[in-house]
Amino acid sequence: MERTVEKMKDGRKKVWICLLTVVLAAVVIGILYNLSFSRQQGSEGFLIKAPGVEQNVG
Repeated sequence: MERTVEKMKDGRKKVWICLLTVVLAAVVIGILYNLSFSRQQGSEGFLIKAPGVEQNVG
């Protein structure tokens, strides 16, 4: 009976380690993606045009 409890504890520990590894990998990939994406756009930024706003040129 004690072996079963020990195996369950060991299994839970392995599941937590796997979940933590997946979450950390996703965070690192997200940070790297964000850094590479911001470098491609440059430092000018971007403009969001409000709906219904028109600009007259003339």
